[in-house]
Amino acid sequence: MIVLLIFGISFILLATYTIIRISIACVFWSFSTSTDAMQIFKRCFPYYIITLTSICLAFIVAFNKEPIVIYYVSSVYFLALFLWRRKIKTYKKTFAVEPNQTHLP
Repeated sequence: MIVLLIFGISFILLATYTIIRISIACVFWSFSTSTDAMQIFKRCFPYYIITLTSICLAFIVAFNKEPIVIYYVSSVYFLALFLWRRKIKTYKKTFAVEPNQTHLP
């Protein structure tokens, strides 16, 4: 019974992650031109987060403010924020070492 419960919870979490990841990827794929990720973020993120907030509030109201629904919806909300942050994060890797003391002989 416990194994079945763990399997069900992990399936729900995996499905949630996949759906949110695909929804964010579709926003970036919808731009046919190669636009900077920061510009896409500035243009689309407010609409995405307003829509997500509306959907989350609708689920909370529909399920009569059950605590498990509030926990799930808040985890979806924060997961979406984390995935947006990860999507636009730029990795700056510099391999050149600049000398700090230029006056050494």
